[in-house]
Amino acid sequence: MDTKKAKNEEVQGQENTTRRPESLFHIQDLREHSKELFGVKPEVLDGALFGLGQKQVTKSEAKKRIREFLRKEAN
Repeated sequence: MDTKKAKNEEVQGQENTTRRPESLFHIQDLREHSKELFGVKPEVLDGALFGLGQKQVTKSEAKKRIREFLRKEAN
């Protein structure tokens, strides 16, 4: 039983370790591979990142913005 508790504490300790910062990717590179990476056309990525003012973004940030963009109601 002590072994099981020790393993659980070890796993919990591994989860709390600091993660590496995400890599930044050029928006143009993400655009070229938007179908493979996010399952959307390049035009959707353009709309999601419109007005961002950055030339690089992380994949998770792009994915988050795509999700928000697709949920917006069209006027």
